Amino acid sequence: MVDFTNPNTLAASVLVETWFRLGLRQTVICPGSRSSPLTVALARHGGVDCVVSLDERSASFFALGHGRRTGQPVALVCTSGTAAANFLPAIIEAHYSQVPLLVLTGDRPPRLRHCRAGQTIDQTKLYGHYPQWQTELALPEPNMDYCHYLRQTALHSWQKCFWPGLGVVHLNCPFDEPLVPLEHARESLQHLAEEFSKEHFYRGLTTFTTMNRGEAISLPVNFSIFSFPSPQLDFSPLGLILVGVMPGGETPSLLTDILAIARGLGYPVLCDALCSLRNYDDGQTALITNYDFLIRCPRWAEQLVPEQIIQIGELPTSKALRHWLGTIDCPRYILNFHGENLDPLQGQTIYLSASVAQVAEHIHNQGFIPDAEQKNYAHSWLEKQRQSQTIIISALADAHTPLMVAQLAHCLPPQTNLFVANSLPVRWLEFFWPANGDRHRIFVNRGANGIDGTLSTAMGIAHRSRGETVLLTGDLSLLHDSNGFLNQSQMRGNLTIILLNNNGGGIFQTLPIAQCEDVFETYFATPQGVDFGQLCRTYGVEHKIITNLWDLKEQWPNNNSSPIRVLEIIGDRHQEAQWLKSLQAQFCCADSLIQ
Repeated sequence: MVDFTNPNTLAASVLVETWFRLGLRQTVICPGSRSSPLTVALARHGGVDCVVSLDERSASFFALGHGRRTGQPVALVCTSGTAAANFLPAIIEAHYSQVPLLVLTGDRPPRLRHCRAGQTIDQTKLYGHYPQWQTELALPEPNMDYCHYLRQTALHSWQKCFWPGLGVVHLNCPFDEPLVPLEHARESLQHLAEEFSKEHFYRGLTTFTTMNRGEAISLPVNFSIFSFPSPQLDFSPLGLILVGVMPGGETPSLLTDILAIARGLGYPVLCDALCSLRNYDDGQTALITNYDFLIRCPRWAEQLVPEQIIQIGELPTSKALRHWLGTIDCPRYILNFHGENLDPLQGQTIYLSASVAQVAEHIHNQGFIPDAEQKNYAHSWLEKQRQSQTIIISALADAHTPLMVAQLAHCLPPQTNLFVANSLPVRWLEFFWPANGDRHRIFVNRGANGIDGTLSTAMGIAHRSRGETVLLTGDLSLLHDSNGFLNQSQMRGNLTIILLNNNGGGIFQTLPIAQCEDVFETYFATPQGVDFGQLCRTYGVEHKIITNLWDLKEQWPNNNSSPIRVLEIIGDRHQEAQWLKSLQAQFCCADSLIQ
């Protein structure tokens, strides 16, 4: 629908209709005056789902979460001034995580800038280099040349959300008065309405449909695949595969291709829990989940040194693993299908411009058969994992929060969306999340690793999701984004928040700074002492304290009538830090306990 009421309504409606035809289905709108033409056009369109959010930071992370799950651009709208500045943290995360966002900021016309007009800041390149394309639109004009310009700019902006990878596009949109769709200018645009042919104007705006992250999305172009095989890669040496967070997201086919590579080569797979691969256990692949503990044992670390490593995605989070890798002198090949530097160790890595699917197909076509030496190497990893699990399971009997996290995988319904907050929850997951075949989808904000926007991101993931969505978070991360609860009435779906409340920054308890007792509690642990039951009642959110594993298992299937519920697990960060240190010490210092 094109609105010829005035130049502003014409511009905004042409943009929205163009993006709709290209595939736009979701927008998050923050109230404001200068963005009124965009808001009205989106609200009146009828084909785009509109979520309204009072807080711009929460809004931007809500959009981030939805874009992360669907792989499709979400339009994010706000007015001029500091409102737009509040989008920056989510834009940074989207940039590094390769999540598509279409950011639309209202602005005053150029003649009203730099003259102390109200609610006006310099919004030119406001987000620095984080958008992969950004521009300022020309002021609306009532002519067909301008309409053609808008159509092509909208098309280009949509394409740039996908190319060269998924990412952020920022359009600064200046509007002059009148900002609302009044009738007084309709007569001057009547001639334009009469000559406008919708079929002719939008001719050729088609999109391809593909599968991304397990759901159908729209793509404006068909992307080519890099050539493979590479003469540099030899599959004959003893090898292992490292799998971490995937920039740009995961698909079921990507994960099954990784398993196919591992089976074909006979390589064990060290898989970060922040990648969903741990939830795709096929019973045939040597899927190693306890590597952080295994390689702390000096004897095991020496016995398990490979001759070749293939890295898919980012490096796993484990510091112990990264330290071990830094001591190994062997080739490490990185499947670099997004063109990024994925080696924070700055080693002598070799980048292969190939997709996982290409490598899997090549291995299948070549008919590789693992030799006895490689089979023995993979078996050695599995046997040491079995021994380590005996030690870990015994230790978990004396732990509260880690035990709950370890068992959570078996409590959730299959194919649950699990969003994991940064800091300590990420570590608990890496240490104790087991391999399973339930195909849970793991989501994390590991682009910039911040705790901001945690709740809002989870709500964006849950919005219009067909399955169960769970947020695993600490108390500080939840408090940092408690404004997100304001979006509860806008969310269509359900969200269970598993709150690991240890009254402070538990991650700092595991770091050397915890030894500085005179400053630690006040400046680093920062306990807030919040009554989360009271907080939940303020927002009308269901709250329940979980005291044991049986209570946790009883929470599914979820029969909660409200969209959000909080399941609070109260822990002691001092005890948990000491417990973890003691468990790690068993592997570091007690070779005699390990056969």
